[in-house]
Amino acid sequence: MSHFFQKPENALKRANELLNTPNADAGVVKRQKRNALEILHEALIAKKNRTWQPTHEVLMVTYLNITIDLQLGRIAKDGLHQYRNLVLAQNPASLEKVLLFFVSESEKRVAEARKHSTELSILASVDLESSQSPEAVMMSTTTAEDSADRTDRALVLPWLRFMWETYRTVLDILRCNTKLEGLYKQVALSAFAFCRTYVRKIEFRRLCEILRTHLYTMQRHEATPTTQSIRQMRGWEGWSAESVELHLTIRFDQLDAATHLELFTEGFRTVDDIHAIMQFWATPPKAAIMATFYKNLAHIFYVSKNHLLHAFALFKYYTLLQREGTVLPDPEQRQLASAVVLASLSIPIRNHHSILLENAETAAGLLEEKDEHMAALLGYPPTRRQLLDDMTSLRIVNTALPEVAALYDQLYRSSAIDPLRIVSQIQPSLAVLTSHSSLHAYVPFLEELTIHLVLDQLTHVYSSVTLSHFYNMTNGLSSASPREIEQLIVRSRKDPTASVRVRIDHASQCMRFSPVLAFESQAKHLTRLGKSLQTVLDKVTPPPPSCSSVTLAAKKTLPATRAAMLHRRVRIEQHKEAFEKLQVEKAKADARKKAEAEAHRAKLEADRLEHEAKKRELEKVQKIKEDIARKDAKSILAKLGKDTADVDFDTMDKAKLLQEAKDKALKAKEDAQRKLKDAARTLDHIVRATREAEFPILHAQFQAKQAQDKLAFEQTWAAALVAAEHAHTFAVSQKALYDQSQPLSTAFRAAHEARQRVKVQEKLKQEALRRQVEALEAKVDRAQTRKADHEAEIRRQQEAERKRVELEARAERLREEAAARDAEDARRRQEEEEEAERVRQEEASKPKKYTPPIARDQTDQGDKWSTVPRAGSRRLDEAFKGRDAPREGFGTRGGGAGGIRSFRGDDDGPPPSSRFGSRDGPSRDFGSRDGPSRDFGSRDGPSRDFGSRDGPSRDFGSRDGPSRFGGDREGGSSRFGDRDGGAPLRRFGDSSDASRRFGFGGDRDGPRDDGPPRREGSFRRDAPPSRAPEGGRW
Repeated sequence: MSHFFQKPENALKRANELLNTPNADAGVVKRQKRNALEILHEALIAKKNRTWQPTHEVLMVTYLNITIDLQLGRIAKDGLHQYRNLVLAQNPASLEKVLLFFVSESEKRVAEARKHSTELSILASVDLESSQSPEAVMMSTTTAEDSADRTDRALVLPWLRFMWETYRTVLDILRCNTKLEGLYKQVALSAFAFCRTYVRKIEFRRLCEILRTHLYTMQRHEATPTTQSIRQMRGWEGWSAESVELHLTIRFDQLDAATHLELFTEGFRTVDDIHAIMQFWATPPKAAIMATFYKNLAHIFYVSKNHLLHAFALFKYYTLLQREGTVLPDPEQRQLASAVVLASLSIPIRNHHSILLENAETAAGLLEEKDEHMAALLGYPPTRRQLLDDMTSLRIVNTALPEVAALYDQLYRSSAIDPLRIVSQIQPSLAVLTSHSSLHAYVPFLEELTIHLVLDQLTHVYSSVTLSHFYNMTNGLSSASPREIEQLIVRSRKDPTASVRVRIDHASQCMRFSPVLAFESQAKHLTRLGKSLQTVLDKVTPPPPSCSSVTLAAKKTLPATRAAMLHRRVRIEQHKEAFEKLQVEKAKADARKKAEAEAHRAKLEADRLEHEAKKRELEKVQKIKEDIARKDAKSILAKLGKDTADVDFDTMDKAKLLQEAKDKALKAKEDAQRKLKDAARTLDHIVRATREAEFPILHAQFQAKQAQDKLAFEQTWAAALVAAEHAHTFAVSQKALYDQSQPLSTAFRAAHEARQRVKVQEKLKQEALRRQVEALEAKVDRAQTRKADHEAEIRRQQEAERKRVELEARAERLREEAAARDAEDARRRQEEEEEAERVRQEEASKPKKYTPPIARDQTDQGDKWSTVPRAGSRRLDEAFKGRDAPREGFGTRGGGAGGIRSFRGDDDGPPPSSRFGSRDGPSRDFGSRDGPSRDFGSRDGPSRDFGSRDGPSRDFGSRDGPSRFGGDREGGSSRFGDRDGGAPLRRFGDSSDASRRFGFGGDRDGPRDDGPPRREGSFRRDAPPSRAPEGGRW
């Protein structure tokens, strides 16, 4: 297959070009069709472009047309399967359209071929699936077959075979798909019609098997779905009411076709299928469908001579027609009612149909089983008595023919049948029925019933009757010949329900009637019983008395015998165990050998499979190479114009063949060029001679045409002059009229222009005045805006100055308070140092006692500050253990009482810097490096609290924009001051790097230092001064 991908549109266009080749013979047309079919098939199975398009449908119709023309059923099947995979999920309607076209077009071709056939019965026995063998071809050439028969075989038979393949293909594509069930039914009914029309019994059986396989597949999937069945049945949605009705319609038509073709075995199997389908239907089928079903069943049961089921089927058919309200013509209704009554009367009183077979018991069992199966399929059918009683209760006898009603009364309703006159009584009615076209089939069964009744009556009265007398009583019955009567008696001989036996005595030429004895059927049983009783008696009878010496000897040897028996039993058990052990070992050895043999066989098989796979792969590669070479050669030869239909590429030399084709093509080309040159030379001579001959004629025609043109011009010019004179005269008259109104028009135009000019000047003046007023108003607005801005700026500056003054006053007050606080802190610190010295002296005067390090640490940490190493980090709980003590003041740079002291230990190193002191001067808290003592003051400016380095303090305001709390950069008031104002308090220290750990700063939203106490953990004013540890560091 070519790997070149071709779009459907291009493939369809190329195929149409090949199909529409003009002036081609039959061989070329056939070859072109095959090439077009190959192109369409490659476009259809292409891996790309798997989305359905309307072009695909046109492509598929063209594809099927070609396959129908060439009768390529298998290729059509492959294409339809590919198209189903492509279109089923996207557009099922397109698939239905294509399949309908395929079936209808095939049926048209078959109908056209049938017109040439004279007798279809000759072809009825031909199997359409079997190919024609060489022997058959040779036989057809040697037999004296006329031309009509040969036409049937050569023309009609291939089309019948193709039509059968079409039905099989379409049904296989449509199977088990709920969306396509309507088309499935239509195609199945068409297939049945095909089998009826052309008497295709073999194909009908196969068609029934195909439909039965589809049904069994759906049943099996419904009962036990598997992974494979789910994948195959994904288009089937289960048994719905419409689906069941559709399948029943198909099976009813199948039953009708089986009846028409007289294939009653298929009819019985179809009844099984119908019963299986009805199990999926919750509601009963329509009465019309069931009536047709029972009508066909009646015919099948009649052919199979099952009189009871035949009568029951006819009875159901009649009652369904009555229930549905179908109005039949009076003759048809009488005939149907008569058939129901006669079928019920024809049911034999006893069943004897299997007595004459060799294996009567087995055959009777099989037939009885079959009858029970059919009875189960039809529902429980009534007995003969019930059916005959229903004839009266449903008034079917009243509707039947009078002769049938008379037979019913004489053979069933009559309480006492006279065996001497019964034949003469029913003979007129039987004569009428014999002449009837459809009821004469029941006459033999009625005559047999009459003989049965006569025999039954004779057994009650006589013990023997001469044969001649009996033949005289049954004289007038067509089936009452001596041979048939004797067969009837023999068949009734083994009837288990008969109370009287009829025996024919040919020696005395009479029939003897005797009652059935109870022990006749048990003779063998009594013999077996006697033998069994004799065996029991032999065992129960005691043995004869033995000699006393023998008894004594037996008693003496009894223990030894018993021991020997016990020993023998032990040896037997040992032998058994040894044998069983040997058996087990042998089984293990056999299993081992078998496993080894199996492994060896598996290895050999694997090697063989591998070798065969490699061989197949090599053959496949070689075949692909040969195919490529063959296709290349074919394409080259086709381009060169050589016919490749009869060329065997496997045996011929491809290079030689190509060279010959090229030489031939070159020679053909040279011949064509030479012929073209000769034709051109000839054409030149012909053209030259033609021009020389036509020149005088053309010159005369030119002169005549010139004279005609001159005359026509003169006439046209004269007419134009006359028309111009008339137009000039009319234009002069119109100008005189226009000149009279011209002064008035000019005056009106001048006056109107003057009025409009005045209006425009007035509008221009008003617009200029409006613009001046708007300009003045805009100027006034701008002046007022500037004034308002100036006043707002003055107010802002005043407010900023007021705030600055307030902040400076507040800062001065805070400095004074800080000085007082420092003095108080110095005094308190002096007291603490004295108290600490006193405690050390007391501790030194106490006797020394060893304390473990752990206990020592716990004792030291009870009420004192812990000693923090110089390089270590202080813990939060140790640093603020005395948070409720009064805090130290904030000292100045020069030391003294102003700053927080650095409590040193006993080491000799320089004192560490205070926690919040400066780096170079004495201990201080938040003091500046170079300026005087201050509390949160700035380095260069006036003292301030929480002020910035260069300007007034502010609370986290932005550098350039307005403060978060209302201040701006140019001196506007803020919550904590700004950069350019005074030195307001700053909440968190004098620089942005001041530490905020360990509770410094207090609550952000609470009052400031001069207000109420802050939250716990901050340096609040009312807290007592904190205690410093003795001899330790912070």
